[in-house]
Amino acid sequence: MKKQLPIFYISLILSVIAFQGCVKDKIDLTKSGNNSISPQYAGALVYSSLTIKDIMKNANKNQQLTADSTGFITLVYKGNLFSLKAADVVTIPAQTPVNGNTTLSAAEIAVLNALPSPTGIMTVSDSSLINFQTGGSAQIDILNCKTATLALNLTYNIKDNAVIKVTIPGATLNGVVFTQTIPVTYVNSPVTINNSYSLDGYKIDMTNGNTTHDVIKIMYDITITKTTNTPSTIGDGVSFTETFTNVAYNSIIGYLGQQFLSPNTDTIPITLFQSSILNGASFHILNPLIKVFLTNSYGLPIKANFNTFEGYSPGPPAPTNYPITGSGIPNPIPIPTPTTIGQSAVDSFSLDKNNSNIFTLINQLPKNVIYNVSSQSNPLGPVYSNFITDSSQFRIDMELDLPLEGTASNFLFQDTVAYSFNTNTDLVKAITVRAYIDNGFPIDVNMRIAFVDSAYNVIDELINPTYQLVMPSASIGSNGMVTVPTQSTHDFTIPSSVIPQIGKVKYILIGAIVNTINSGTTDVKIYDFYHLDVKLGVNVQLYLKF
Repeated sequence: MKKQLPIFYISLILSVIAFQGCVKDKIDLTKSGNNSISPQYAGALVYSSLTIKDIMKNANKNQQLTADSTGFITLVYKGNLFSLKAADVVTIPAQTPVNGNTTLSAAEIAVLNALPSPTGIMTVSDSSLINFQTGGSAQIDILNCKTATLALNLTYNIKDNAVIKVTIPGATLNGVVFTQTIPVTYVNSPVTINNSYSLDGYKIDMTNGNTTHDVIKIMYDITITKTTNTPSTIGDGVSFTETFTNVAYNSIIGYLGQQFLSPNTDTIPITLFQSSILNGASFHILNPLIKVFLTNSYGLPIKANFNTFEGYSPGPPAPTNYPITGSGIPNPIPIPTPTTIGQSAVDSFSLDKNNSNIFTLINQLPKNVIYNVSSQSNPLGPVYSNFITDSSQFRIDMELDLPLEGTASNFLFQDTVAYSFNTNTDLVKAITVRAYIDNGFPIDVNMRIAFVDSAYNVIDELINPTYQLVMPSASIGSNGMVTVPTQSTHDFTIPSSVIPQIGKVKYILIGAIVNTINSGTTDVKIYDFYHLDVKLGVNVQLYLKF
């Protein structure tokens, strides 16, 4: 995998990449005659002026580069840990059908049979209490339905016509109580009616007049009109089956139980340390900072604790964990609670070198920060003022800030680039690339660029001796800021002895050892207006025959 290359040697790679374009496109070599001379071809390859933002624009998406009003740079790494959504925690199970019946008493039968036909009317009322099933330990007081259907199956065997009014006094839509009327015409045999009613958008109060939880009351008013001369008898009445189906909620008020809300682990890659070889390296950021942002739209108490909170490097040589500790880490984590349904509450805390071991942690050069949180709702038991929406969630956003003030020494960056010289080199005697470097960063860079074959045998070291200082640091003042850039010139030559082998090149090995000024012993600051200017020229010596 190709890594992001630090600003300090990207421009030098351009010299290698440009060889093919220069030799192939600008020099048309043909053979002619038998005598040879050694002319030269010289030309400019590239001019580049780079700031740190130019290089970081292709960084990993979790890494950001920010500048304050003075241009001072901070590297920011972010992570997000999401809890389960309420719809995944509090689910409404399938409801069991409820059966009931209303049977006329002897007194009611006597009154009905005595009514004149066809104008006599009487009303019989009854009700049913449905124990709504919520699953788990949740207890619902108010259910705001996203979807819901009441399937009502009636069998009517009173020997006169009737109108049955069905009312759910706790169910309202825009303040209007749910009411349906069912006309029944008796035709010498029991009448069966199967109806379904949508409760989408309804608010259902399940407290039965603030006396209980999870209960839906359905009322039946059966208005009977004396329409036949056939007398009713003991056993006449109405039987019914009530079933709520397709129930999903927009929001719930009540007690939502003791739920475990956060099963996930988040990993924040620290890209700066992942693209380098850190054996023997040191890195001191004076004021590293971890910011933790808490956002919660669950309207209930939540107890949360860090199970894991650490820096981590997978190796080699071996995986290493660096626990993050300190008085600044709250236990439990103060998850804020919103006071209004549909809104979120926010809170935050920060860890710095004064209330945690973050300064020591960053000096260990961890490649990741890992955190896992355990959380439980209603840790102290039932609270009937809980509320949730189907999208309620709490999240912990973490941000690692590395303000670029401090020191670094012996950072070794390495990369391997697939490359081949697809050009005719028969007439090439030697190639020299001259680099004019104006370094406005307070950083020394020692370089290696090696051409290798498919087995990684070295064909040529472009910079010889390897890891020599090619980019001296700019000068700085007492405040750690650059005062004067440093200019340097270097020639990198592919000699005649190597040219015949250049066609075997399959990869370029690139390495850089990076130190801040004075071998990493003096604190420096990095600003967005620092620049690295590189001019590359090429000189090609040729054999020409005639």
